[in-house]
Amino acid sequence: MQIKQEDTEIDIFVATKIGSFKHVKYHTDASKNNKKCVENLVDIKSLQKDEGVTCMEWGNPEQTEILLGKKNQQIQVHSSDGTLLRTYTADHGTGHVVGVGRCRRLISALSTGVVKIWKKKEEVLIDTGGKLDRMRVCAEQQLFATGGEENDLKIYRIGEPEPIFSAKNLAHDWLQLRRDIWVSDLCWCGQGGQLAAVCSRHGYIRLYDARAQRRPVTNIDLDKMAATCIAPGQDERQVMVGFGRGQLHAVDFRAARLHSGFKGATGAVAAVAQAHRRVYSASLDRHLRVHCYNTKRLLYKQYLTSKLTGLLIQTEGSTALRAAPEVKEEPECRDEMDQLFQHMDTIQEKPKRKKLPPVPAPSKKAKPSLEGSTIDLDDEHNQGDQEDAIKKLLRSTEKQKRRMEKKKKEKKAKSVFHNA
Repeated sequence: MQIKQEDTEIDIFVATKIGSFKHVKYHTDASKNNKKCVENLVDIKSLQKDEGVTCMEWGNPEQTEILLGKKNQQIQVHSSDGTLLRTYTADHGTGHVVGVGRCRRLISALSTGVVKIWKKKEEVLIDTGGKLDRMRVCAEQQLFATGGEENDLKIYRIGEPEPIFSAKNLAHDWLQLRRDIWVSDLCWCGQGGQLAAVCSRHGYIRLYDARAQRRPVTNIDLDKMAATCIAPGQDERQVMVGFGRGQLHAVDFRAARLHSGFKGATGAVAAVAQAHRRVYSASLDRHLRVHCYNTKRLLYKQYLTSKLTGLLIQTEGSTALRAAPEVKEEPECRDEMDQLFQHMDTIQEKPKRKKLPPVPAPSKKAKPSLEGSTIDLDDEHNQGDQEDAIKKLLRSTEKQKRRMEKKKKEKKAKSVFHNA
């Protein structure tokens, strides 16, 4: 006898490329998952073209506030139920917001490489020395890390202008050529703030230990696989990595290789997360997917109508849907046929049309006239008009006959002349 698994609700928050913000209530009992468990937390009609969400993070340890960084340099603070609390404008440089976080103070980073620590009295600006693709905050240790195109991993302590750790590139390859650097995403491994993992569009995944050396302690090269996102795994030596062609893999740095992948995505994986022994991924094919970590089986898939760019899993609490569907308790019917007829719509019979009495046939015979209408020959009043009409018709037919004969003669004479 199989024991039915107890249903567990998991709250998922996703952000999209057009600026919308959605809440998805995922049930481990697959029969309870439907479109009613998805709600929009932002009015879609009020969105503009440049309001696409570029980054998304929790605003506090209780996971009741969500920070959204947008393409138009706005930073919005939402509660988990969708209420807009505050709005900031990161106008300390050009470019869009690539990272946002909070460690007593709000921290934001722009794609041009400028990081701002928000204070009431003064503003602290830090130039990281190049373009940025991602910035992550480690609130436990008061650190933040940055990385981008030709701007390798750097770790800063909040309040200090100089980095406490700067990554060093690998040695030249066998052709003595320099290796390209492009940090597309990064994450913290563990709670100590000493281990950081990065992934690159050039196809490498590296693990750095700030206590050991500046060069990566583990490097995994992947040919022709551009990595787009990375997230912590089950322990400090595992990460989840998404790629530009829809691949999603678990990476074990101890074995320095990829595990078997989580299949299903057809677009680039934009965000990935791991919690509750499940892997959550959002991709540009507009789908949210949930896989089992052990069996790699697809458990849940939901189409969300927009290209997804951000993903958060609420593990410290739960948030109810604003418009939860009401479940009405109905009395049990005797059988399936009674239940079917109970919900069936009633159809009213149409009133029958009354039959009209038959129209009597005319007693006098009517003959078709040459003008297209019937004329009664026995009517003395119309007899004169009828004779005039017949005379006119005969004259017109005679004229037409003469014209036709004239045309035939002209045609015949013309053909003889040309033949001659």
